Parts: sequence; C-alpha cells; structure tokens
Amino acid sequence: MKRIAIACYFTLLLAPFAQPELTVAGDQPSDFTRPHFQDAKPSINNKIQPDRPMHADLSTFADEAWILPVRSSHLSPGQITSRALNMPGLQPFFLVGDDPQSLTWLRQRAANLQEMGAAGLAVQVGDNEALARIRAAAPGITIMPVNGNDIATRLQIEHYPVLITATSLEQ
Repeated sequence: MKRIAIACYFTLLLAPFAQPELTVAGDQPSDFTRPHFQDAKPSINNKIQPDRPMHADLSTFADEAWILPVRSSHLSPGQITSRALNMPGLQPFFLVGDDPQSLTWLRQRAANLQEMGAAGLAVQVGDNEALARIRAAAPGITIMPVNGNDIATRLQIEHYPVLITATSLEQ
C-alpha cells in the first residue's frame, strides 16, 4: 500500500512535465487560422520623424465621389468670434466649404496652414470639381470631405472657415 501511495505521489509530481506545452492559435498559425492572424501583425516603422509636420495625401487612396456631396446642416459660411481653447495635444485643423469666402481664406492662409501642419476638413462640398477647387486653393495640404456637424456641436461653432488649434479657435 505504501508503494502505491509513493507511486501516485511521484506520478502527480511529474505529470506536468510529461504533458506537451500548450500552444495558442496566434503563436503558431495552422492552415485554418493563418489567413485570420497574418494580417493582425502590426507593421514596424523605424523611420525618423521629420522636424516639421508631414502631410499624407489621403485623396490618392480612394475615389471620393461616393461620399459627395457633403452637407453639414449645423454650419454655414460666416464670421466667427475668436476664443481660447484648452485642448493639449490637439493637432491643428480647419473647416472650409466650397464657397468663395472659404476659397479666399484658404488662399490667404495656405502657407501658414502648411507650416503648422494643419489638416483640412471640407464640410460643405457639392461634387468632385468643388473639392478640386478647395484643394487647389491650398496645394500640399490634406483636405478631406467630412460632415462637420459633430465638430460644430462639440466646439459650439456655427460658421466656417475656421482654424482650430490646441489653444485657440480663430478665423
């Protein structure tokens, strides 16, 4: 009886070492899991960041005709009252439309907007030609068509063109 108890004790003691190691599907993809897990690996980017902000030209990645026209019912062209903001870390961006006031504003401020690394949101744009006119007014700056209603509500603004930075909201 004593031998059986000692044999059981040693069996229980050595059992964890006798079993194969547990393998997780993501560690070694099988033929079944390989298509699902290969795309989940993050890419590594070891490039050194430039001294000044770079602009990605996102307009070259997709045909934007499907999203147009863009209408932001809470926004219209007009004057705004400048005010201070406290939004640390916010990257500068601006809201414009395809109206003459926005196009003039963009032409006058294009160099400054590019220097500060501001991105643009076209919140009122009718078609591809109107979007092309907006982008031509500020070459080299990324300007994407988006509905600006949520931004207008959150920042309590009713008009554009407007520049929003971490410290101010101004025209």
